[in-house]
Amino acid sequence: MHKRGTPLALLLLCTLTGAPSWAPAQEARPGASQRPPAGGAHPMHQRGPKQFSLANSAGARATLWKPDLGRIPLAIDNGILTLKGTGVDNYHALVIEQDWGYLVESIISYHYMRGKPSGRSTTELTAARKTRLEIVPQPVPREHHQYETGERWGFQVRFDGRPMAAQTLTLETAHGTTLTGISDAEGRIDFTFPDDFPSLIRGERNRTLAAFTLSTRHLAEGTEYISHLQGEYRPNPRHWRSLGLGVAVAGIGFAAGGLLTGFGRARREESA
Repeated sequence: MHKRGTPLALLLLCTLTGAPSWAPAQEARPGASQRPPAGGAHPMHQRGPKQFSLANSAGARATLWKPDLGRIPLAIDNGILTLKGTGVDNYHALVIEQDWGYLVESIISYHYMRGKPSGRSTTELTAARKTRLEIVPQPVPREHHQYETGERWGFQVRFDGRPMAAQTLTLETAHGTTLTGISDAEGRIDFTFPDDFPSLIRGERNRTLAAFTLSTRHLAEGTEYISHLQGEYRPNPRHWRSLGLGVAVAGIGFAAGGLLTGFGRARREESA
């Protein structure tokens, strides 16, 4: 049994040899939002084992979903979880859930792993119900691709596998941007990733990655459900490629809050 006021279990992304890309949670209250600081490691397409750290991991359960929807229970040892390859190619879903009784919190992240062809579509994995309250990417980025600033990406929020209309979702980035939106009748919502990377140098390639969290909550039958979708995004290559085309970078319009607009749509094919 957990007391109210105990810090929520928050996922910290890092490699076995790199520094964590998220800072530990500090004195959080149940339901309190946590903003991820800037990150450097890339969790979605890395080779080799990856480690994850959980703040207040007591009672948390971790499960790795394979492309064929097979599930592998993962051990959490003193707050550390090690994720190894399964020998199968394509996206896998890491699901961490903690049941407080009065509150159930879940964290989901998608990771591309190398191996023999799975022969499965990523849509099978995203369509599967993994938690009661879930934020689903529609779609996930293709292999070798990432969420990028200025690109608009779709997500869907579901409860018990059914789309939730008029549901509030919040996108928080490691660089301090917070965006809020409401899902439509089909539970869908689109977010344009903000152009909030500091210290970008004009014409210089920058593949720095930073973390983001998409969150929502729902009260049902006296229990509050909080769900997080975590991932990383990077600067749009147009920041340096435009110079080669003789296109000026300065003077591009920004919407309120620093949200970059006017860029083309992202590639959105599913990985097979």
